[in-house]
Amino acid sequence: MALLAGFAVGLFGAIPPGPVNINVIRKASQNQTREAHRVAMGAALVDTAICGFVAMGFGWALEKVVTNPWTRLGLALFLLAGGLKILIFDRKKDTAGRDDARPGLTAPPKEVSGFRFPFLVGVLQGAANPALLVNWTLLISFLVGHRILPPGLPAAAAFAVGVGLGVYAWFAILVELVERLKDHPAGEWIRHSTFGAGILLLAFGLYFTWRTVAEFVSGSWIP
Repeated sequence: MALLAGFAVGLFGAIPPGPVNINVIRKASQNQTREAHRVAMGAALVDTAICGFVAMGFGWALEKVVTNPWTRLGLALFLLAGGLKILIFDRKKDTAGRDDARPGLTAPPKEVSGFRFPFLVGVLQGAANPALLVNWTLLISFLVGHRILPPGLPAAAAFAVGVGLGVYAWFAILVELVERLKDHPAGEWIRHSTFGAGILLLAFGLYFTWRTVAEFVSGSWIP
């Protein structure tokens, strides 16, 4: 029961748009399927770890790291760097690739190089949401309070594993969907939406940076 509940929660919880969704879609559309899956595994590991800590009663230990404004600021700046990389470097590569393409060319499109460690990118992008720990804490408290998630370490571990599997399942579905749309006009638009992907990542980075800096300015966080 805990495993199934975790899978359902992870699957539907990963659907809302975020940096990981953007990155997975972009890599899948650029024929980087393996990298897309590695990014997905990194993000799923983050949710698994957080849910495991919270469900087992060790959320207080994780909170000291995850909610630290310096940690959050570093993750937000990482998103900013990713957005700028896409807007500045990847756009130039995409434009050069389209200019070099010739009519009637049947060879598969050349892969667009990205970060060298996609699994680590997935971990960092997955952890960049400052509300992630709070959201999972509230959700797990709700499930325990309504006896959907039984107390105990075995149930907590099963729930955490289920969440990770559910999160990864959503990204795998996303990759498969992008693969099936490659010959569709929507797939063509996704492949050439470099500017949009960069702007979205930049927007997430700016928003999370603003929230973190606001805490320093307001003095709501005391080191």
